[in-house]
Amino acid sequence: MCKQHVCIVGAGPAGLLAAILLLRRNEHQTKYRVTLVDPGTDYGKLGEDGLHRNRSWMIGLSAHGLSAIRTVPGLYEDYIHGLGVDISCATIGISKSLKLTYDAKDFLPEDSSFTVDRNYICAAISRYLNENFEGDDAFTSHYHTRALYVDGERKCVVARPTNEEDIRIEYDILLGCDGIRSIVRNAFINNHRDFEFELKGTFSYGKSVHVPLPDGIEDGNFMFINNALPGWASFILPETGKMLNVALGTSLDKECPAELKSDDPKVVSEYFKKHFHAFDIDADEAGKQWVTQGWNTISQVHCNFYHSKKINALLLGDAAHATSPQIGQGMNTALADAAVLNALLDESKDNWEAVLPKFSEQRVKEGNALTDLSFYTLSLSPAMQVKLMFGQMLRRKLHFLLPSVFDNDPMDEVARGGKLSEAYHRMSELGIIQKVRLANDSMIRDHFERNVGMVRDSGKGSFTKKVLLYGLPIVCAVAFGMKKRA
Repeated sequence: MCKQHVCIVGAGPAGLLAAILLLRRNEHQTKYRVTLVDPGTDYGKLGEDGLHRNRSWMIGLSAHGLSAIRTVPGLYEDYIHGLGVDISCATIGISKSLKLTYDAKDFLPEDSSFTVDRNYICAAISRYLNENFEGDDAFTSHYHTRALYVDGERKCVVARPTNEEDIRIEYDILLGCDGIRSIVRNAFINNHRDFEFELKGTFSYGKSVHVPLPDGIEDGNFMFINNALPGWASFILPETGKMLNVALGTSLDKECPAELKSDDPKVVSEYFKKHFHAFDIDADEAGKQWVTQGWNTISQVHCNFYHSKKINALLLGDAAHATSPQIGQGMNTALADAAVLNALLDESKDNWEAVLPKFSEQRVKEGNALTDLSFYTLSLSPAMQVKLMFGQMLRRKLHFLLPSVFDNDPMDEVARGGKLSEAYHRMSELGIIQKVRLANDSMIRDHFERNVGMVRDSGKGSFTKKVLLYGLPIVCAVAFGMKKRA
């Protein structure tokens, strides 16, 4: 077969793993020349201090991602193992007085889940790539180079290196691993009238702080705490070095307390001391970090297909299915995208004409299940969220007592490597997706309409109007019924 040039835009987890898997296909015959383009730094060439300065956010690496990584012999064992903290237990805080802790062995296979900084994973995969393929004529990397746009008609990417002239990279196959603001996805929009794409926020904002592991908290303890601060939920992930990453967030329709908007760390610290109840937090350290940050927001991406025969391209990772972190499967699904692509190349004997549509067939349902499970299994309504948490605990308990009668909770199966699309199907059968979607979407729409002035409070007389519009007909109907009976 003729050697094909694959241009990979984006050196995140999906792009780096895809590059390795493609280059490994050259073992007996050079099939691919791979060019990697990314605007950032090659984390694989940073030392420990440099990586620490470039740390990102903590994520969970679990069955889907680990299975993908293990398709490359030695990548997990020699580069990734030991980078993070193994999950030993999970604590679910329903209220200030009710917290339940589960042993990880009850819902996770051994050595199947740990938390790690996202950029540490990128660094490890990049080190493997550099050590095995740097200097190989089949591999070229362009870091500090921003891809500007895709010329699908001429099959080339126009990119701009820092402080240099623009370059044109011709390709045979294009992989868009370039994140939530993907320029490859923009080319899909420009070339396909039937391409449907949605980018929307998750109706939340927040911040995160890194604090020392307090006394009484086991290293490796993952936590989800409802109302960790009044009206604020918290995901708490263990970090290396006996630390915790405490992420706190709330919905956009809730007014932020003045103390949390203060730029005085002492004011923030006092608020934490008074209200934070998950554990005895180092409030002074939390206050110092809190005031140095801007507010974080998260967006999600939905697409109705991930391939284009017209421009010979695929979307992987966040370019296809950026998601909120609630179920901890974003990076895992991105890594799985690369592994599925490699498996399809095996199956089709590197026939990209067949691979492109099959990739969409297999991955669109998983990507859309990922984003919807992340957003529609946690309710923006505090009351509904408490009910959902009790329901999940009940399903786990019933399955533990009578496993032959009651199925495991669908979300627990995802952590074990179960398909996201299957979990979505089962959560839909339980009616959870539909109920939470109705509640969340209604709250978001109501907030938008009021925020832009499409709907406003009627002010004086609104109560009287409601009584006349809704109460009076009911009273008349009841009176009419009583008259007929008399």
